[in-house]
Amino acid sequence: MISFIICSISPERVNCLSNNIKQTIGNTPFEVIAFDNRNTKYGITKVYNLCAEKAKFPNLCFLHEDITFHSRNWGETIIEQLKQPQCGCIGFAGCIVKSKSLSSVHSLKDFGIYNYIQSGYKNGDRLFLNNLTTNIDYEPCITLDGMCMFVRNDVWKQHRFDEKTLTGFHGYDLDFSLQIAEHLQNYICNTVILEHSSHGSYSAEWVKATIALHTNKAWNDKLPLYTAKFDLNEMGRNEDESFYLFLKKVLRSSYPYKDTYRLIKEYWKENHFQSHSITLLLKLIKIRILHIKD
Repeated sequence: MISFIICSISPERVNCLSNNIKQTIGNTPFEVIAFDNRNTKYGITKVYNLCAEKAKFPNLCFLHEDITFHSRNWGETIIEQLKQPQCGCIGFAGCIVKSKSLSSVHSLKDFGIYNYIQSGYKNGDRLFLNNLTTNIDYEPCITLDGMCMFVRNDVWKQHRFDEKTLTGFHGYDLDFSLQIAEHLQNYICNTVILEHSSHGSYSAEWVKATIALHTNKAWNDKLPLYTAKFDLNEMGRNEDESFYLFLKKVLRSSYPYKDTYRLIKEYWKENHFQSHSITLLLKLIKIRILHIKD
C-alpha cells in the first residue's frame, strides 16, 4: 500500500507515470496524489507536505514525474523493506558520506552509490548506473537523491520537509534524508530498476539553498555522518574534497562572483593552500574575465 506524491507541471507526464505504476507495481494497492503546481508555484517542500497529509496509505513515495519503472511486481519488495523497524528512506542514488563542509547529496564521487537508468541526454544515450554487487538488495547510505524516495508515513510525520528554510526546489532531498539518517538507516534499492529522464542543474538557486541548509540549521553539530569507518586523516581528506567538488559546481552556476570568491577564500583558509588551490584560482580568474566582458 503506497501513496505516490508528485509535484507536477505536466498532466501528461503524470498520466504516463500513473499508467506505468499500474502496469509494473504488481498487486500492491496504491494511489497517486499529483499536485498541479503550474499556477500556484509552491516550493516543493510545501507541496510534498500538503500531499502527504492527504495520503491514505502507510507508505509514501515522493518522486519526479519523469520517472519510469522497468521492473515488474516490485511493490512488495519495497514494502517488506519499509516494514523493517530501523528502515528510514529508500532511494536509488545517494552517498555513504555526508561531510561537514558545504556539499550536495552527492558529496563525494568515490562514495556515491546508485542503481538507475539515466536518460535525457542530447545524443539519445541511456546509461545504466549501478555500482552495487548483485548479492545486495538494499545498501545502507546517508543521503538520497530526490528523484524517487520511499518512506513510511510515520517517518515522514517525524521528519517533515522543511518549508521554512527551503522554499524553492533544491536541497529538500538532502535535508530530508539527513533528518532521517540521524535516527534510522537509509538505503539504496538494488532490486528495482527505474529510469530518470532529466538532469539536475547547478543554478544560483541551488547554491543558495545548499548554503542555507548548512548555515540556517544545526547540521554542523551533527556532521559528518558515515555508514563506514574512516580514520581522522581520511575524514580530513574527505572534507577537503567535498568542499572542492561543491565549489566546482558553484563555478558552473550563475552564483554572483563576489560571493563565489568569498566561498573560495574560505576553502583556501581551511585547506591552507595544500590542494586544488591553483585550479580554483585559475577557474576564478576565468570567471572574472567573463564577468568583465559582460
